[in-house]
Amino acid sequence: MSNPDHTSDPAPGSRDENSRPATTYGLPSLTLLVIASMVGAGVFTTSGFTLGAVGSPGRVMLCWIIGGVIAMCGAIGYGRLAQLLPQSGGEYLFLSRHVHPFAGFLAGWVSLTAGFSGAIAAAAVAFEKYAVPDNLRPEWLPDDGVAICLVLLCAVAHGLHASTGRHFQNAVVVVKLAALIAFLTVAALKLPGHAWQPSVEQPSPEFGMDLVTAIATSVVWISLSFAGFNAAIYVASESPKAKTIVPLALLLGTFLVTVLYLLLNAAFVTAAPLPDLVWKEDIAAVAAAAIGGSKLEVLVRFAVALGLLSSVSSMIMTGPRVYSQMADDGVFPQMLSARRSGIPKSIALQALVAVCLILLQRLFIQYGLLTSTLLGLLIYLSTTLSLTSACCVATLFLPAVRRRDTRRSAAKEFASALYVVATLSAILLLVLNHEADGRPVGLWHIAGAAATLASGTIAWCAFGKQAADGPNPA
Repeated sequence: MSNPDHTSDPAPGSRDENSRPATTYGLPSLTLLVIASMVGAGVFTTSGFTLGAVGSPGRVMLCWIIGGVIAMCGAIGYGRLAQLLPQSGGEYLFLSRHVHPFAGFLAGWVSLTAGFSGAIAAAAVAFEKYAVPDNLRPEWLPDDGVAICLVLLCAVAHGLHASTGRHFQNAVVVVKLAALIAFLTVAALKLPGHAWQPSVEQPSPEFGMDLVTAIATSVVWISLSFAGFNAAIYVASESPKAKTIVPLALLLGTFLVTVLYLLLNAAFVTAAPLPDLVWKEDIAAVAAAAIGGSKLEVLVRFAVALGLLSSVSSMIMTGPRVYSQMADDGVFPQMLSARRSGIPKSIALQALVAVCLILLQRLFIQYGLLTSTLLGLLIYLSTTLSLTSACCVATLFLPAVRRRDTRRSAAKEFASALYVVATLSAILLLVLNHEADGRPVGLWHIAGAAATLASGTIAWCAFGKQAADGPNPA
């Protein structure tokens, strides 16, 4: 997923390790970048859906462990890619160089629709769930109204003033992390006296294919919470000794976040009775209220809402730089080029896509295809981004790439292969077997990814293919 914390990524492949800019990223800053990019809407919202799907807190924790192991394997795979191409550009760079410029273009298109715009939509919807809970929502306020207004306000602010909100975002990140530490501290202090509920007598579904499908589905949802594990690759050109530092930062940051997620979710899914938690979009706030009363709930809601606001703002600020860079490289419309003052136009385009995604999910709810806007966005983002990441790591097994990968080992090969196989298998199980209210809905889950790739193919034919006929922009 594209990095929302850096605003001046170079053109893919435009610099090598011997021509670093003055500002560089060392191991501590890259590790923090990975952590900041991973901790977002997913961890505060996903476990309520997962608990409803798998039926017990223990199974939820198993899903998060599986998700963490898969993400760490993915971090190893991306680390190998960074060693081969220690430059900024991410999936756009890797797929363009290892497969074809068309594949790289599709990866950039995924950034426009899912990596940034889809993530903005999910963060905005989650913001509304935490900032305006159902018991405080006025009757005149339409569903997703706050989410859409948040996207539009941030787009206007950053379209008019490029530097708006930078210091505010940094402060909000500190507040969010401080609130999470406070939450875990209170939960630890309540360990002896709180009525924790770690299990249920007869969890549903029972052992069998239904349970395997439920776990696979949940792992796909959870994968969104780990989606930022590859954040360091987007600034690899600006890291000294990137071949060594970037892979280490990816693995270290992913491991630390996995530990944090396990601690948080151990509290989220055991703090209250099962009926109070299943399918809850604001499970973190429900758990906080059960552990520490209304004061802790307000603190968590405030911190999460601020963090999600910052996430929307930063992605709206930085995402358009990727599309403008692609325009500079000749594979996006020139009207979006930074050299032609295209940043505000890119911001408007990204905000429009994000709002359309929110409205589309609401339309699906009205027709009974989904029960939650946030759940629909989580499914769309997790399937699309997981598919792109798996394809990117899979390029390590292409003969031409393997001949260049002189540092590979059996352990790294196994981890990379496990990431690809586990990710694609979970998506396949989701598509083939997932049901809701007795109806098969798996194909609807992959429809968003298919529509994204189809629209990207049309866009490539419209204005990307001509650039590929000349020098490769990547």
